[in-house]
Amino acid sequence: MRGNQTDLWGKVLKLYLKVVSKAFQRSSAYKLEYFTGILNAVLYLAILTSVWESINVNDFESGRDKNSLILYSVLATLIKVSFGRQDGLVSSKIKNGTIVFDLLKPVRFPLIVFADTIGVSLYHLFSRSLPLLILAYLVLDLRFVPDLHSFAAFLIVYTLAFLIFFLIGFTISSLSFYFTEIFSFFLLYFALITLFSGAVVPLDLFPEVLRNVSSWLPFPYLYYYPTQVITGREIGMSFEELVLRYFLMIGVLTGLASAVYLSGLKRLELAGG
Repeated sequence: MRGNQTDLWGKVLKLYLKVVSKAFQRSSAYKLEYFTGILNAVLYLAILTSVWESINVNDFESGRDKNSLILYSVLATLIKVSFGRQDGLVSSKIKNGTIVFDLLKPVRFPLIVFADTIGVSLYHLFSRSLPLLILAYLVLDLRFVPDLHSFAAFLIVYTLAFLIFFLIGFTISSLSFYFTEIFSFFLLYFALITLFSGAVVPLDLFPEVLRNVSSWLPFPYLYYYPTQVITGREIGMSFEELVLRYFLMIGVLTGLASAVYLSGLKRLELAGG
């Protein structure tokens, strides 16, 4: 019996790994999208670094200088670029009804989407983030080298940040069960990301009230805290508390995503899907 279960888990794992591999290969096939993404990231970095170069950092009380702000912008952008969005995959399957065929398969649809997102993100990491990192070090003359402890801690929070990223995207995409168009929800999401994630401005430059509010939202855990951890800067709490908050956010978002998705499936069944 135990041997059969082991074989079953092995087959399931191979299936998900195959989904990861196919997603990676599919992403590499779109050359125009790849070069467009690289160009967008380069322009984004150029704008951010130019802004920090032109600002008088003496106006800030966070102890940052221009070099640290430029480094922060580079690393936060690279983390952002490495996460591959698969929002259209879920919503399109719901809209055109092909999700029914996925539900008939002996695998869980959310895990298939998760594996697909991992594959796309791995492609972004190796084909976009790493080349951009090398380019940034050459052009901007960055001298930063993370210590081993900070890098190990970063790998932990980076993985947890990716889980939060996936759960938020899957939750919003699952709203396609209820609405014919969910673009407005993603616009709101992108606005909140811009303001509270630290992808543009480090949150330690914000007023204290906004910092306190943002610390209990999931968005800073995407880019701000991973960037702070790898650069060894103050995060406002112990690393253990930060990890605990990550798990709290993941737990809440998992519950929310499950509720939206499962309720949507019931609506689909009632509609005759």
